[in-house]
Amino acid sequence: MEYIPDYLKPFIIHKDYFPELIEDSWFNNPVYWKGRLISPQHETKFRLYFCGELIDNYMANKQNFPLAIYAYSVNSGEKITLFDERYNGYEALLIEDKRELPLSHEIQFVDKDAETEFEIIILGCSNTDFDDEYPATEQVQLINGDWVNKEYLKCNAFDFISILIRNAKGQVYTILEMELS
Repeated sequence: MEYIPDYLKPFIIHKDYFPELIEDSWFNNPVYWKGRLISPQHETKFRLYFCGELIDNYMANKQNFPLAIYAYSVNSGEKITLFDERYNGYEALLIEDKRELPLSHEIQFVDKDAETEFEIIILGCSNTDFDDEYPATEQVQLINGDWVNKEYLKCNAFDFISILIRNAKGQVYTILEMELS
């Protein structure tokens, strides 16, 4: 079973990956959840915006500001949150409450080829065995005080996320690789 984060489930399809990645062994690792981004209108081309900074063509948090990444569908303009360090992943749910931290201003992502429209693959994993970490309980308290079951943690408390893009020229780039614990 793939534990796709709840906030991404409506926007991920599990087929039609970038063909050039199919043979890549790390991409096919069974511990990963992965999928191609698709809008509710079935659009697969997006513009990327982020709050943070670009370091060697990778998106990163900016000093004192968390990282947030958004995809806007090219035709409809619908905004989809790909990752928000304040709310998504292991650290945001179980370690440090960053919900009150402000974001830096939003920047449009332009890749090395000066392209601004992309197909997007998003993947992640969790190496935490929540049944082993919390053996005597069915409910776990999050850093914000909410109580959730372990199945929620298996889906949403991922500790690694990566975002890959393919531009109109067919070039594939990794723009995010981030450990969250």
